Amino acid sequence: MANKPKLLICELWGIGDLTLATALVDKACAQFEVHLLAKPHARELLAATYPDIVFHDYIAPWTAHYRKYHLWNWHWAKLIKIIAELRREQFDAAISVRPDPRDHFLMWLSGARLRIGFPVKGSGFFLHKKLHEPAEKWHRVESYREIGKQLGIAGVAEAHPRIDGAKYRSQRIEEILNTLVKPIVTVHLGAGQPVRRWPQEYWKQILEQMRQEFDFQLVLVADQDGFGESLRAISDLFIDKLNVSELVNLLARSKVVLCHDSGPMHVAAACGVPTIALFGPGETRWFRPWGDKHQIVIRDICPYRPCFDFCRFSENYCLTRLAPAEAWPEIEAHFEGIIASQRLGKSTIQSNVLEP
Repeated sequence: MANKPKLLICELWGIGDLTLATALVDKACAQFEVHLLAKPHARELLAATYPDIVFHDYIAPWTAHYRKYHLWNWHWAKLIKIIAELRREQFDAAISVRPDPRDHFLMWLSGARLRIGFPVKGSGFFLHKKLHEPAEKWHRVESYREIGKQLGIAGVAEAHPRIDGAKYRSQRIEEILNTLVKPIVTVHLGAGQPVRRWPQEYWKQILEQMRQEFDFQLVLVADQDGFGESLRAISDLFIDKLNVSELVNLLARSKVVLCHDSGPMHVAAACGVPTIALFGPGETRWFRPWGDKHQIVIRDICPYRPCFDFCRFSENYCLTRLAPAEAWPEIEAHFEGIIASQRLGKSTIQSNVLEP
């Protein structure tokens, strides 16, 4: 490790963003001593799969959804401390996949000898290599691939997000899941912001319809604020207050995951588990689940979509006006496709509807 050049990856946002970053991490570890500047949950999410990563914990004040520029509330001492910590490492290269001048300025302050990113609003001043995504936009995975090519990382052109779910085992989750005898379908109702959530009554209708047509056991995970609690009665198993390792353990043990546009969506996809995701204000071209096993359900009902969680209305019409009856055919077809492709094995979900 000491003989490898040092690479700093800046990814200061959520669990889903960190999961997408593994497309680069997975290949970069062979050629670089990889350092990750990220929130503390990055260690719990990635250390089991990538034990060689060096983590630098930092919660950037500008990652808050609201009041991010109340400079008088910033922890300036922590910012100065992390800059000093990064400078001591004497990085050979630093990268950020986000078109974000704050990341680029922080990379410049780190003193990295090569800085690569996607400039915006004049932030190219802080970069040595200025990359640009195509006009039609591409997925964040493709942005990581492009950065990897600039770094000369072998195999990065075919890289994809990867989390080794077998390395995340918690006694709590294993004991709970071992009581279930049928294929596990997990519904995770978390979302980074409330505007990404489909109404609970809509979820109830869909889950009841699924129960009528397919044979499985339903594990339901509520959001941190209790969203989804009203659906407890229709689940076989209701779980809340998961830590990150337990979340990975549960998702990796599932046969299918239904969710919102969220971190758990990306974690499940990176574990190789098919997902069905309800999308509202997010940008699917950047943030859809990566791979061909997945189905997104989305309608351009609102002319301002994508608004990236800053909805201008009293309710998120992009989701509240997406009725269960309209979403159901796509969800049903994806389940049937999973069965037909036998991706999940012969013992997986079987339709309860008899063939004529």
